[in-house]
Amino acid sequence: VGTGIIAAALAVGLAAGAMYYLNCVHPPGGATALTAVVGGEAVHNLSFQFILTPVMLNVAVIFTIAIAYNYLFYWRRYPTFLYQRSQEKRSPGTASYGDISHGDFVYALSQLDSFIDVSEEDLLRIYSLATEKAKQRKYPLERINLGSCYCNGEFGELWSVRQIIDESIHDDADKHQIIYKVLAGPGRRSSACVSLNEFSRWARYEVIRDEENWKRASGDDSPDLA
Repeated sequence: VGTGIIAAALAVGLAAGAMYYLNCVHPPGGATALTAVVGGEAVHNLSFQFILTPVMLNVAVIFTIAIAYNYLFYWRRYPTFLYQRSQEKRSPGTASYGDISHGDFVYALSQLDSFIDVSEEDLLRIYSLATEKAKQRKYPLERINLGSCYCNGEFGELWSVRQIIDESIHDDADKHQIIYKVLAGPGRRSSACVSLNEFSRWARYEVIRDEENWKRASGDDSPDLA
């Protein structure tokens, strides 16, 4: 198609399309393809030699330097498969992400109409850090009251509702004892005793009974809760 506007558009468009479907999006790749078209007589005279020198030679040098530099720091991830292997050596078999499987991530990513340049392991790590952070949050102690019902905000079989049926008041939240009854979820109709601090770490929001359903209490708008 020559070296005109159509050739330039095809070069960039085909390069970008190939990178997208091969999951290796790299903007300079489009610029390199464009250079092969609009680079002038010197580039055109190189013909396919342009792929080997300078392009392939430059890629090899940059890639080698990138691997060598990032390899010095175990927390960096380039390329990804080297990071995964180093993590396995440092902490083999310690990662735990609940019931999330490879199929779950494939489905979730298929619902997004875009390419995300991140590995499945990185996504799992992000999820793990986020859930661990969520577990560290505490429900405001002053909003935990006798007779009220609270939910843990979990999903599926882990979802639970507890009602405070008695308490032993103490100024120290670790010595302040809460007696609760499980109204819904695992251990339904059972009861137990925990400290006020423990209950605040379990609870996510207050709930009320609405006919046959549980719903979040209208006055519960704690900014620190999901």
